Amino acid sequence: MIIEAVEDHSQLHILVVDDNVIMRDMARESLTKVGFSVSEAENGVRALQALEKLRPDIILMDVMMPEMDGFATACAVRQLPGFEMVPILIMTALDDLDSINRAYEVGATDFITKPINWVILVQRVRYMTRAARMMNEQKQLERELQQVHKLEAVATLAGGVAHDFNNLLQAIQASSELLLLNTREGEPGFPLLNQIIDAVDRGGSLIRQLLTYSRKIKSDKRPINLNDQAQKAHQLLQRTIPKMIEIDLRLEEDLKLVDADPFQIEQVLMNLAINARDAMPDGGRLVIMTANLKRPEKHTGTLTRSPSREWVLLSVSDTGHGMDKGTLEQIFEPFFSTKAPGKGTGLGLSMVHGIVKNHEGRITCRSTPGKGTSFRIYLPAVEPSREKKPLEEKKEYQVGNETILLVDDEEAVRKTGKERLERAGYTVLTASGGEMALDIYRQKTSKIHLVLLDLIMPGMGGISCLYELLQTDPGVKVIIISDYSPDEETMEVIEACTNAYLRKPYTGDQLLSTVRKAIDGV
Repeated sequence: MIIEAVEDHSQLHILVVDDNVIMRDMARESLTKVGFSVSEAENGVRALQALEKLRPDIILMDVMMPEMDGFATACAVRQLPGFEMVPILIMTALDDLDSINRAYEVGATDFITKPINWVILVQRVRYMTRAARMMNEQKQLERELQQVHKLEAVATLAGGVAHDFNNLLQAIQASSELLLLNTREGEPGFPLLNQIIDAVDRGGSLIRQLLTYSRKIKSDKRPINLNDQAQKAHQLLQRTIPKMIEIDLRLEEDLKLVDADPFQIEQVLMNLAINARDAMPDGGRLVIMTANLKRPEKHTGTLTRSPSREWVLLSVSDTGHGMDKGTLEQIFEPFFSTKAPGKGTGLGLSMVHGIVKNHEGRITCRSTPGKGTSFRIYLPAVEPSREKKPLEEKKEYQVGNETILLVDDEEAVRKTGKERLERAGYTVLTASGGEMALDIYRQKTSKIHLVLLDLIMPGMGGISCLYELLQTDPGVKVIIISDYSPDEETMEVIEACTNAYLRKPYTGDQLLSTVRKAIDGV
């Protein structure tokens, strides 16, 4: 991008360090005239004291100064965290080669000799501004690349954890439901079993969150009104957040719809609200706001490149202790946390960022130490005609007398699945892997009406087993079972070659209904 001479520099801050007040005044006048913000220091010692507070974008520095000269000051600046790349322009009357070389050795970016031509100095500063921006953009790209590598590592870890954990949840879910079938309402164990089933459901939600973060599960997007998610979050927060924190809902009445996964949006709201709660240990105000935007707001990055689109704003603000610039730059990085060890995973805001990005949105954060923090999420609006009403689930206890082959490498899943299906009247054969399943099916092809096939198994996986089954019997009926959404290529195979897809952890009712429909060809 080419930056013209009329560029707005109002956001750029320059620190002028010179013991000569006339020089400082002339520098201030020349630079403020073209839009720069200017601060002053009369020597190197004062400059170093002011750096942490001022955080200048460029430093203009004289060489010959009392207490600490420009060379020593430049060297000291380069040792400070966060100032390794800040441009330093040396202003000096020394024009000998040794002085010039020394300026570069101590970390100066450029130099200009006195008497100063202020027009040339302004042009030098502009040039340094452009160079600094290009360097910052390169550093940002490097940080984003590092974050991609971190996310890939987390995705691999999350996928492995989800596979094992979902198998455990499935065994707990099925065992609890089997016990519940033999327990009457009012008996001591009845509420405890329901609590276990509810806990499994929450565990499944946690796994979906991890899989969403690792992009191993597809978002269930549909047109929704963000006001509904905000009100649900508000109801939950009223029961869980300290009463000394006031929750203020500011929802636009005729809010446009967005294409989003309601579960994930609620997760975003809860993560942001929990962070706000932790930032206000002595109480404060939490504000959740929604609004329609007919045109992009200023400083919203990629949104400004889509001026024809309409957007919906979801904002979560607090009056907590806020964050400094250094913290603000890292909040969306995986595993970064300001909380004490054991108090947080460092994944909350990273998940929020991933969800928003997956929804083709944008999230920004503004924070001031001592005043609070505001997260603003921008999601593209959709037309009302696209709104869909969720289908009501039918929980039918369907029975049968057919023979089913259940294939899963987890013994607990096989045992509980077999018992639940047998209670419904089915005859169940089991196999612990793909090779064993093929042997059984080839021996009893005419007697097996349906195969329940786990997708992820050691040795021969579900897809390989499916191909072999189809070669043995092109008319075989198969339900694929998996811990998470397969990739597009695998999903195409499942949709084309199987009768149904079932995701763990599933309930007994879901299993029986899916089995009955697959056998009947519904």
